[in-house]
Amino acid sequence: MFIRETPTVNKKTGVSYSKYQLVESYRCEKGPRQRIVMTLTELDLDKSLWPALANAIAQRLSGVTSLFESDPIIARYADLAITKYAIRSEVAAAKETRATEADLEMVDLSSAKTINSRSIGPELIGNSFYEALSFDKILESAGLSGESLGIAKATIIARLIHPGSDRKTYSYINSNSSLPEICGIDLSKFHKDKVYAIADKLYDAKGVIEPALYRASSDLFRTNTRLFLFDLTNTYFEGSTKGNSLAKHGHSKEKRFDCTLVSLALLVDHRGLPIYSEIHEGNTSEPRTLISVLDALESLSDGSLFGDVVPTIVMDRGIATKANLELLIKRNLNYVVIERANKKSLYRSHFMEMEGFTEIYDAQGSPVLVKKLQVEPQKPQGRVRTQVQGQVQTLEEDTGTDDNSSNGATSKNTGDSSSKGDSSTDTKIIKSDSSTDTDDYIRNGATGNNISDSTDTDTNATSISSSSTSISSSSSNNNTTTVVLCRSLGRSKKESAISSQANERFLVDITSLNTSITKGSISKTTVVSERIGRIKAKYPSIASKYEISLEYHQDHGKIIKKRRFDKVINLTITEKPTKAKDDNLQGAYVIDTSHSELDAGEIWNIYTTLTKVEDAFRSLKSDLGLRPVYHQLASRTAAHLFISVLAYHLLSAIELTLRQNNDKRRWSTIKEQLNSHRRATIVLTSDKGVVYHIRTSGVSEPVHKEIYRLLGVSDPLKRIKTIATHL
Repeated sequence: MFIRETPTVNKKTGVSYSKYQLVESYRCEKGPRQRIVMTLTELDLDKSLWPALANAIAQRLSGVTSLFESDPIIARYADLAITKYAIRSEVAAAKETRATEADLEMVDLSSAKTINSRSIGPELIGNSFYEALSFDKILESAGLSGESLGIAKATIIARLIHPGSDRKTYSYINSNSSLPEICGIDLSKFHKDKVYAIADKLYDAKGVIEPALYRASSDLFRTNTRLFLFDLTNTYFEGSTKGNSLAKHGHSKEKRFDCTLVSLALLVDHRGLPIYSEIHEGNTSEPRTLISVLDALESLSDGSLFGDVVPTIVMDRGIATKANLELLIKRNLNYVVIERANKKSLYRSHFMEMEGFTEIYDAQGSPVLVKKLQVEPQKPQGRVRTQVQGQVQTLEEDTGTDDNSSNGATSKNTGDSSSKGDSSTDTKIIKSDSSTDTDDYIRNGATGNNISDSTDTDTNATSISSSSTSISSSSSNNNTTTVVLCRSLGRSKKESAISSQANERFLVDITSLNTSITKGSISKTTVVSERIGRIKAKYPSIASKYEISLEYHQDHGKIIKKRRFDKVINLTITEKPTKAKDDNLQGAYVIDTSHSELDAGEIWNIYTTLTKVEDAFRSLKSDLGLRPVYHQLASRTAAHLFISVLAYHLLSAIELTLRQNNDKRRWSTIKEQLNSHRRATIVLTSDKGVVYHIRTSGVSEPVHKEIYRLLGVSDPLKRIKTIATHL
């Protein structure tokens, strides 16, 4: 295509001007010919740039973006040309439709108004993916039928669009949404108790619904990578919850220690698609939840869902106890985890010398140094014998309170900084990973590049898919396992900031206690000791760095008026000498894995996919109304949480489809942009006194059309014309 300038004279005014046309050359039976594709607006553009503009417009018309559009001027002219072309095409189509399908009648324009305006944009997205995941078919197999199917559909999609309590869900369906039209609900027979009832039915059928949904999503989004990410979160209740057996006080992930909690265990794949969920009491120990999740995985495996690929379980330190690792090995499952045990101190010499480490980069562009070692467990002897490149070293095992990680490899805060080291574990390192050599690292495509520099799920999947064949079986050999030593600059800064903040708060609390002592508000030894104990328990990693001593009144311990005098008048706090060796472990952590066939960068990259389960929890809490919980019955609580999980099946499929189309918008953004697309009833009165109601969806704006195109969504609702009355 090329742009042609044609001199033209206005016949009425006699004014000469130029018009610009986009011309396409083609060949037919009669030889070469040209046709005008479109007429352009006046071009205030240097003629040398016309070929680039012609190419950009041609690429737009073919559905792709031209490289020439890196020039903002060309991009602007291309936008104007395409917009004008689209408008003219729509006008021409409208004329043709009017000529063949026109329904003409004289109406009083002053009578025109709209009523019953309802949201249609987000509903169209939810409905499209509800159908893509075969929800109706799955719910029918779970025993739902008739009216229940429509109410279930409306309830799940409403939770996706308008998160909140079940009462809010009912209100949104009834008063604000076009879901009744999409789902075929008769509003005259619809009341809030039906929302509660359908939630109970769905939860009762959880065992049928969840595996079927994962099979449906696996068919929709095929992959050969079998990474399963498992974690546990909790959310809080509003109200007394005295009769709720799930409501328990525990460690709140949201710092709501004033409320009772309920826990949700979730298993997702490496793309964030949900596989299995469980609802537990709020004080449930994280490690205890793994066995039932593995049982669910086995039931999926029985259906040959995974083929010959052995799944890999990725867990963070809250769940990865020694017993759980043994459970994974017993069930012949692969794993990539950070153990609860204090392991980084076992490799102190490696972290001090930093020899053989390879530099990669995390999602924020911060460097991470990694080194792979083969490990053979031995009987505990209090020492660690290491052999790397022929050099043998013997190190004292550190049994202090140093933790493997206070925040997890992906900045996860599990609140486990006070866990003790596992002195029952001794380790012999029998070889270093040769794949960390520069040449091998370049072959694996990791040097100089960020192997996990995007939050996009498919990027992570791609970076490990080359190893998906080798991931198919457990690689533990002769009772040896693999560890990857990691040192993160970003994490080191975060640990330092957290430690500094905790240290400051510890000193503030101690100073406040001492003020109460000097004022005489607190004086008894038992009370003061109890208060000190509470502060130490609140900051265990900081308290060990200080020595606290009490100063007593001169008459302390004497018998006065037949009673032993007991009075503390002051306390002093002294900082212990800092252990320099602890500084060498800041930002360090150790990943345990059964995958000896992968290099250090690949193993680290697999572990960082745990951010996907964190994303799932964030979406459930922020986008899908998981928090807070208002129900006072355990059964209703579980049903409420399960509706949010079902809505997450839709949300994760929507966001994954966007990422596959190179669009990184979240569902919350898409939903906001679609809020202006409405469905309404237009009221018109004819010259004969007939009042017409025309129910129709609004014309999509450009941003709506782009979203619908990316997600493959269309509007199933037709234009409905009815006669309301005769005046």
